[in-house]
Amino acid sequence: MISIQPNHNKRLKDVLIQQGLITFDQLHAAEEEKRRRPRLLGEVLVDLKLVTPQVLQETLSLVTGFPAINLKTFSIDKGPAFLLTAQIWRDHKAIAFSKADSLISIAMADPENILLVDSLKSHLFEALEHLPNIQLYHCDPAQIENAIDSLYHSHNSLMGIQDAATEMVESILVHAIRKGASDLHFQPENQTVTIRYRLDGILRALQVLHKSYWPQLCVRLKIMANLDIAESRRPQSGRFHRFITGHDIDFRLSTHPTIFGENIVIRLLNKDKTVLTLDELGFDKAHIDYLKSASDSPQGLIILSGPTGSGKTTTLYALFSQMDFESRNIMTLEEPVEYQLPGIRQTEIKEGGIIDFADGVRSILRQDPDVIFIGEIRDEETAKMALRSAMTGHLVIATLHANDSFGVTSRLIDLGLEPSLLAGNIICAVAQRLVRKCCADCKAKGCETCDQLGYKGRTLIAEILPFDDDLDALVSKNANRLDIFKMSQIKNHPTLKDSALKKVQDGITTESEVKRVLGSLHSSF
Repeated sequence: MISIQPNHNKRLKDVLIQQGLITFDQLHAAEEEKRRRPRLLGEVLVDLKLVTPQVLQETLSLVTGFPAINLKTFSIDKGPAFLLTAQIWRDHKAIAFSKADSLISIAMADPENILLVDSLKSHLFEALEHLPNIQLYHCDPAQIENAIDSLYHSHNSLMGIQDAATEMVESILVHAIRKGASDLHFQPENQTVTIRYRLDGILRALQVLHKSYWPQLCVRLKIMANLDIAESRRPQSGRFHRFITGHDIDFRLSTHPTIFGENIVIRLLNKDKTVLTLDELGFDKAHIDYLKSASDSPQGLIILSGPTGSGKTTTLYALFSQMDFESRNIMTLEEPVEYQLPGIRQTEIKEGGIIDFADGVRSILRQDPDVIFIGEIRDEETAKMALRSAMTGHLVIATLHANDSFGVTSRLIDLGLEPSLLAGNIICAVAQRLVRKCCADCKAKGCETCDQLGYKGRTLIAEILPFDDDLDALVSKNANRLDIFKMSQIKNHPTLKDSALKKVQDGITTESEVKRVLGSLHSSF
């Protein structure tokens, strides 16, 4: 709501004449200048030095009923001023200078301009997500411009903003670590920046700031990750390391240009986090026994599939932790190395780095390996190197993007592997997803323990497809996903949905959570 108190129908020039502040000749000269260079009459009178800015504002106050303000004698409150950007204030020839309770006081050169006032209301509504009470004041345009310059461009103010940005970033990181978040998202929009964190696979809003805060926050984050702060048109990636709330944390930061500015996402890796066991992850006993047996194989391919964020890397670390690294040379290629495992030689593959996955496999083969882990098979060359390694006496464990275990061989064939060579060299395909667990205190009803979400923590649902002679025969004939699925059903291999249904029946998760991740539990293949 805007407080407007119009006085009467008198015009500015009439009051100036009646008060004896200008003569008719001076008024005529001012109107001639106004026709030549269209501006507000008051501005022309001040430019021609026919009235002082102070006299003009006092006279305008009499005419319109809006009070006048002299910003030279007023200490401006930065809080409401920084609700909008300097450019928005300049466009409206206005600046907020005070806030008391729910009332924001704004100085304007022309508070009677309904179009400008409505536009300003719209910007404030977007910044605050509600329309505050506003008191408008007449003010000299030069004072408004000087105030904007002082707030947004002086060295001391900028240093204050940078300090505030540093403090804000630290606060956001601490909050995310305490919550156990896996990722932080900084998403600039037209007038705001939304900060969200991913907890148990779900993005949640943490804070919404006005867009004017983003330049300083963005620069601070890029400095921390040792990125080029002057480059905003190309994606960049970097990392930094901190001890926060007693934890050793690696932060992996990436930027991406959007129409509203650079989007930033940070992956949080807690180095103090212990590697979980297969049982702690949620595998049932039959799965655990099989995986331990498969990982003891002297050669062949074990493929883990699932979308990004499905816990594949965590499963692999759990698998490696129970392998005999004293009698076997276990070597990995990871992008990135998330946790350091004792007794295992780990190599980090970096995008645009010296070596890629295919080059890494070639190099590892000269290191007398027993077990090779390939972080991701994503191209034909890497796929062929993985198969060649499996065929020449090595156990190869790799991840692959496929919807389920039944589509793994089709995906590898799409990448260029010969079906006849692939058959007989795959030990098993594993597919997995992560679902949220019901809160132990409220059983999915919502309480303080789970922040009213009803869920706390995640567990794994999985399917394992062991390859035998029958499945190898299908693979050699380039069988499709459906044919492999039908054969697995004949052999009674449990699917992801079977695993999920058991977790629902045991009260570990809910059908609605499984539906969110997999779709309906009762749908057909």
